[in-house]
Amino acid sequence: MVAHGQVLWAPAGDEVVVLMPALAATHVLDPMSAVLWQCLDGISPLTVVFDDIATAFGVSPQQVAADCLPVVDSWLLAAIASLAAPQPFVDVPVALAPPTSGRTWRRLVDPPNS
Repeated sequence: MVAHGQVLWAPAGDEVVVLMPALAATHVLDPMSAVLWQCLDGISPLTVVFDDIATAFGVSPQQVAADCLPVVDSWLLAAIASLAAPQPFVDVPVALAPPTSGRTWRRLVDPPNS
């Protein structure tokens, strides 16, 4: 699980601009990196995120992982993302469980300043 670090960010067209206030540094993420960035919710394991991206773009999860893991690693090294602590499992009552008839998609994460 990876979460956004202590940064501000905003979509800019099909890109995302990430600001590190402490360093007064900005990063502009290309369109594919922007999709990956917006999928980081700090809850979903990267394998699940990669599976969703693979399904959306019609490629294999292995190809997505090969392309995206170096990007995630660079974000961790730049401290614009961080490893998230595992979330405790919460048993959801059957009446509140999501429907099982179709695949459900996670919502893209909103910028912190939206």
